[in-house]
Formats: sequence, C-alpha cells, structure tokens
Amino acid sequence: MQAEKKLQDTNFEETPALSQAEVMQRIMSNPADAVEIGSKLPAIQRARIAQFCYGRVHMRELGLRLASTCDLMTLKAAFGRGGEVVFKQSRDVDDTLSKLRTTAGSQSPRPITLKGSITG
Repeated sequence: MQAEKKLQDTNFEETPALSQAEVMQRIMSNPADAVEIGSKLPAIQRARIAQFCYGRVHMRELGLRLASTCDLMTLKAAFGRGGEVVFKQSRDVDDTLSKLRTTAGSQSPRPITLKGSITG
C-alpha cells in the first residue's frame, strides 16, 4: 500500500516518456543512471532487478548499482543468504568491480604459441 502511494506521488510528467528499450539503453550505456531510474521503483522491485542483473556477468555493475539503493533486509528477501554479500559489495561498487576484474578467474588466458617450444 505504501509503495503504491510512493508511485502515485511520483510526478512522471516532469520526465519525458521513454519506451522500455530507451530506458534499458540509457541504463546500459551508463549504469550510474540506474540509481536515478531505480529510485522511482519500490525497494523490493529494485532488489529483484538487481538480482537478475547481478547473475549475469555483463550486467553485474548494473546489479550492484541497483543493490546499493536497497537496505540489507530487502536484499536478503531478493537474494536469500547471498543478500549479505551483495549488500557488502554494493556499498563500494567501484572497489568491488576492480577486485572482481583482478581475480585469477576473470583474466583472459595467455595466447598459446609454438615459439620457443621446439628445440632443434
């Protein structure tokens, strides 16, 4: 009920109407905008979208940015036990992303060459 009231109080007329494709394009081109766009949604809906995005590597930043707008209890409701981890990661998105990029499993393997392997 309270979430419905928040949506009713939001003045969508100040923002030009965007199609769903335009909203997704805007969010994907600059994930930092997700916080602004997501702020108009109820917290549990933001958390569920964050969960969806977080589960896809190419959308993880978007998921973390949306999760950063949610409290711990809401993230636990959407993510289950993983909500605590996502909550901690989402408090400093840039630091989390830099750590994820430098882990051993996230790096591309070195190219295989035959140079130097044949002795003769």
